Amino acid sequence: MKLLIKRYDSHFFRTLLLLSGLGFIAHVLMSIFISPIPQSDALDYHNHALRLAENYSFTSNGIPTAYRPIGFPAVLSVFYMIWTHSISGFILQSFLVSCTALLLALHLKDHQVSNGISYAGLILYLLLPMTWIQSMTFMSEPLAIACMMLGIYIHDASQGMKSRFMEGFCWGIAILTRPIMVFSVIAILIHDFMKGSRNNIIACSIGILIVILPWMIRNAIVMGSPMIASNTGINLYIGHHPEANGSYHYVEEMNFFDHVSEVEASTSAMKSALQFIMNDPLHSILLIPKKIAFLFASDAYLPLQSFDISGNTYTEKMHNLPWWSYLLIIPGGLIMCIGMTHGKELLQMNYGLRNSALIIGMIIPCAIFFGTPRYHEPMIPFMLIALLLGFAKRRSLIGTLTVYAIPLFIIWLFEYYLIFSHS
Repeated sequence: MKLLIKRYDSHFFRTLLLLSGLGFIAHVLMSIFISPIPQSDALDYHNHALRLAENYSFTSNGIPTAYRPIGFPAVLSVFYMIWTHSISGFILQSFLVSCTALLLALHLKDHQVSNGISYAGLILYLLLPMTWIQSMTFMSEPLAIACMMLGIYIHDASQGMKSRFMEGFCWGIAILTRPIMVFSVIAILIHDFMKGSRNNIIACSIGILIVILPWMIRNAIVMGSPMIASNTGINLYIGHHPEANGSYHYVEEMNFFDHVSEVEASTSAMKSALQFIMNDPLHSILLIPKKIAFLFASDAYLPLQSFDISGNTYTEKMHNLPWWSYLLIIPGGLIMCIGMTHGKELLQMNYGLRNSALIIGMIIPCAIFFGTPRYHEPMIPFMLIALLLGFAKRRSLIGTLTVYAIPLFIIWLFEYYLIFSHS
């Protein structure tokens, strides 16, 4: 680590630490001020972390579970062991967001941009509404994104088997946090294999396995299956049934899965989904563009993660949001759009093809299972890096691939039409 730090001017690195530290403090204070009540997935992660901190068990209603990935609850539980208060969670999430911002700035600096551009990348990331909401909600994305960025940084900045092992270790944590990260890992390992880096692949794979194998062994013994999470079959069923719409859509038939064990539910759901695909493959194929559209939908969901909004459906809740909350949609949308116009920079940067494979690995699972805009959060650092690299090179906000940003506008306009055209 000291060798990595010595690569940078001491004043530059101290400034980055200061800026990320100030961002960390600001995020913690804002989280404490708002103190949202955990909801949905965040509530599950919060409760799992509390149980891990209190009795070291990963259970639900007293029964061993693997439905939620253990990565984030396990890390959060360490903070709850120190102080069983939601502020501990805010501190963890804000720290992870600040680490991601710091790594983003170091990525930029490694591509020979000015100190000012690197500072701008760090500050812009910390100012995004997405990162503020990540800091105050107990979702798994901050940990997964921070581990992803650290793994990429280690790969880009340092060579050798030890570095590849540490890279794999980071990816292992990311997989335990967000199992769909395994698609991105497979994509970059395929890339490395094609480049002939077989020893590096072995070292990286060992790092991954050291992290995930203990959990898989636990599940093999306790749950009866060496899985990472027991929700794979359910998630596949959500994307492949007669009423599937491309995103998360709960149907009455899913109530059946509540009356059997998690492993049985996952197996049964997967069989039903595969049977549906075999019987009506055209339906599943035609849903793929909709799934990808949901993946790249706007950040309109962000306020719903932090505010207790009345309403039974997504549309009703959107209608009941305060007008000013819609402003939270704009910054992330701009980063996505402008970053996409500079997408060429991702291919031209160091290991550009590898990073592009990583992003493709984020899209593939949505095409297989279902899409939701929350899943594009790991892409935001890449879009911001592309934006700033393109600006540094051409001194223009709009890049050369403007045509690729047009579909985003169409998706968002259609999304808002569907939301606000129904009372």
